Amino acid sequence: MLSCLNLLYNPAQAKDKLKVVTTFTIIQDIAQNVAGDAAVVESITKPGAEIHDYQPTPKDIVKAQKADLILWNGLNLERWFERFFNELRNVPAVVVTEGITPMPIREGAYKNNPNPHAWMSPNNALIYIENIRKALVEHDPDNAAIL
Repeated sequence: MLSCLNLLYNPAQAKDKLKVVTTFTIIQDIAQNVAGDAAVVESITKPGAEIHDYQPTPKDIVKAQKADLILWNGLNLERWFERFFNELRNVPAVVVTEGITPMPIREGAYKNNPNPHAWMSPNNALIYIENIRKALVEHDPDNAAIL
C-alpha cells in the first residue's frame, strides 16, 4: 500500500505514457481518441497550418526525436516529412493510410492523382483508426487491453 501511495505523491516513478507525435492535427485527434489516457499525442503542425509544404522548425525536430512513435498520413500529403524523418534517429514511424486505395481527384490541376485526404471517407477513417490502434498496441503492449 505504501508503494501505491508513493506513486500518487511521486508521479515521476509512475510509468511514462507513450509519447506519440503526428504530422498534423487530424491524425492527432484520431490518435488521441483511440489512445485515450494511455498516450500523450501531439501534432507537429498547428490547426490550420499548410501541411503539404510545411517547413519544420528545430523545435519540431526535437519534439519528434523525443517521441516513442510518429504517425503520418502518407499518400504524398506531407511532402516535407520524408526529408524531416531522415534527420531523426531511431524513432519508429507508421503510415496510417496503409491498406487504403485512395480516390482520384476529380478536377483541377491534380485531376486523376490520388486524393491524399483519405480520412474524408468514413470507410477510410475506420482504416485510419485500426492502423493507429495496431501501432499503439505494438509500441505499448502493456495497454493493449484498453486500446
